[in-house]
Amino acid sequence: MIKGIILDLDGTVYLGDAEVPGAGQFTRNMKASGVHCIYVTNRANRNAAEVCAQLNRYGIACDKDDVLTSAQAAVRYLKKGSAFYIGEEAFGQLLEEHGFKVTEESPDYVIVSFDRHLTDTKIRKAAELIRNGSQFVATNPDKALKIEGGVLPGTGAIVDAVAKESGMAPSIMIGKPEKLIIEMGIKMLGMKKDEVILVGDNIETDIPAGAKAGIRTALILTGISSRHDLHSQVFQPTWVVESYEELAEIIIKEG
Repeated sequence: MIKGIILDLDGTVYLGDAEVPGAGQFTRNMKASGVHCIYVTNRANRNAAEVCAQLNRYGIACDKDDVLTSAQAAVRYLKKGSAFYIGEEAFGQLLEEHGFKVTEESPDYVIVSFDRHLTDTKIRKAAELIRNGSQFVATNPDKALKIEGGVLPGTGAIVDAVAKESGMAPSIMIGKPEKLIIEMGIKMLGMKKDEVILVGDNIETDIPAGAKAGIRTALILTGISSRHDLHSQVFQPTWVVESYEELAEIIIKEG
């Protein structure tokens, strides 16, 4: 029986500012059926309250405790220390709220996340610090981000630029396709793994993360991936669905 759903956000629940058709109604139906939905995203440029505000606009009841961003996962995993980060204001605020010292002077960590205001100066500084011994942490490897009307370069593109400049790969990857962030989500739900499924639009990140965490997965074709992309992937979804209506039918069938 499915009792909990870990939902990706970008490309799964929304595209930019637009709701993916059926997402809001699906979550309302799940809540009415006693299925708990939480939202786990690789994006690190907004806090949980901001994410909930957007979900509320689609009629999705959301508490900040139902949201886990890769930024939140990073601070929970790293716990403490000093950090230089590439990212947006919300990420810097989160680090400071959790007791991290944000600095350019020999930080413990260089954390690379999504940044729409990226500059060459930031990349060069991050690379310099990594070469000098700071640990290279990436919030996620997403190469692209599907938005309404197009695609933006994702965190992965920034990570690649820092890796090339520094000559070093990240030593810690927080978000999907690694299982760490999904395991945190399962703990948030407080359920057994066979009671939880992951729903996402990205065959390269969402599906491997769920599989590595030991839960079933559904690829929903509303965002970045298509059926054609399935052929080249090691980790295959349990289900592939075109819409939330189709996903709801599967959940009902599973009991």
